[in-house]
Parts: sequence; C-alpha cells; structure tokens
Amino acid sequence: MELNQNVMDMWNLMGLFMVSNAIYFAACAFLIWVGFRFTNNIYNNPDTKLIGKILTTVFCLSVAMFTFGNMTAGGQLFKDVAEVFNALQASGVEIGPAADRLIAATANAPSINLIQCLFLGSIVLMQLAQTWMKK
Repeated sequence: MELNQNVMDMWNLMGLFMVSNAIYFAACAFLIWVGFRFTNNIYNNPDTKLIGKILTTVFCLSVAMFTFGNMTAGGQLFKDVAEVFNALQASGVEIGPAADRLIAATANAPSINLIQCLFLGSIVLMQLAQTWMKK
C-alpha cells in the first residue's frame, strides 16, 4: 500500500505539532514548579503581605490556564487531523489503518479528559491552599 503525499504530510504536521506542544508543556511544568516555590515560601512565612499572596494567586491561575490550553490543543489536534483523514478517505484516498484508528478514537472524544482536569485542578488547589491557609 502506498500512501498519498497528503496523508504523509498530515502525519508529519501532527508530529511537528506534538514536539512543539511537548516543549510548551515542559515550560508549563517548570512554571508550575515555580508556583509551588512561591506558595511554599508564602506558607512558611506568615508575614507575607496581601499583595504578594494576590500576585502569587494570579500567577498560579495564569499558569494553570496556559497548561489547560496546552492540554486542550493537543486533544484538538488529534480531532482536526482525524477530520482531514476522514475528508481524504471520502475523496477516495487510501489513508491506512493508523489513520482509521485515529478517526475511530477521536469520533466522540473530548479535547481534554477528566484525568487531565483532575490533575490540573489538584495542582491549583494545592497551590492556593498553601497561599491562603494558615500553617
């Protein structure tokens, strides 16, 4: 079976996006760690001023939104690529079994799953608890 060049291009574009998405996630993970450093310092210093707590909260929530966007973009990419494969297949192009599996896997799947939401939610709750709760 010889795949159409458009199919190969879509697989390559998906791979390139996943590499850049992974780098962006690594940056988000680093910023999450920075947020934990901030919140740990606030937790261990009861004399922290209110403005420091507010700015730390804004920082942690911003990082959570960046990370949520990154996770959603990854899930949406799979759906978009599956739609392109579906359109190619409808026009008579041989897309291959891997593309068929991608189409089937993303048919009713959300862009972000419950486990990702729980993971991100637990991070935010831990950070906010350290910022606003007394030792």
